[in-house]
Amino acid sequence: MLDWTLISLGLLAALATSLVLAIALKVWQGGRRGSGTVDALHHRIRGLEADLRVAQRAADDARNECQTLGEELDKASTELAALKEESTRQHDLVHKLTAEMQHECRKTAQLRKELADRAEEMVRTHVQLRDVKTELDVSQVGSDVVIDQIERLTRERDDLNTLVETLRRELDTKSRDPDRSGLRRDLLVDY
Repeated sequence: MLDWTLISLGLLAALATSLVLAIALKVWQGGRRGSGTVDALHHRIRGLEADLRVAQRAADDARNECQTLGEELDKASTELAALKEESTRQHDLVHKLTAEMQHECRKTAQLRKELADRAEEMVRTHVQLRDVKTELDVSQVGSDVVIDQIERLTRERDDLNTLVETLRRELDTKSRDPDRSGLRRDLLVDY
């Protein structure tokens, strides 16, 4: 864009120079002819000089504007380069964060699967534990019944032993008098 501005300024300067040359040529031709008055000729030269000054001022303004636009273009180019660099950096950061997020999602999915497996194993273990507890409760009840039976049999044995002991004593007292008892001592069994 700066090149086109310089070219247009060059064309404008060439146009102004051509205009000055054309004016000078007219003035020179006008002076040679001698048909016009000198005042008209001077007046015309001053008008042309005024047009030349206006054209030079316009060319200077265009040059200044071109220079200002060139500076703004340089600033804009610098900002554009900085923005492109920032955009590239942001794109790289987004790409990196996306890759990290995908990695974390895979890890999370793997951990969820592992957690589900562990929960399933825990449920199985809980069911097995409940079954074992039920078996232990049944065994405990069976043990309690067996212990109760043993205790009952022990009491019965103790009662029977006490009864046997009582009968022995009674038999001993009666056996002192063997004619009276009618029992023979050799038939009694010792426990």
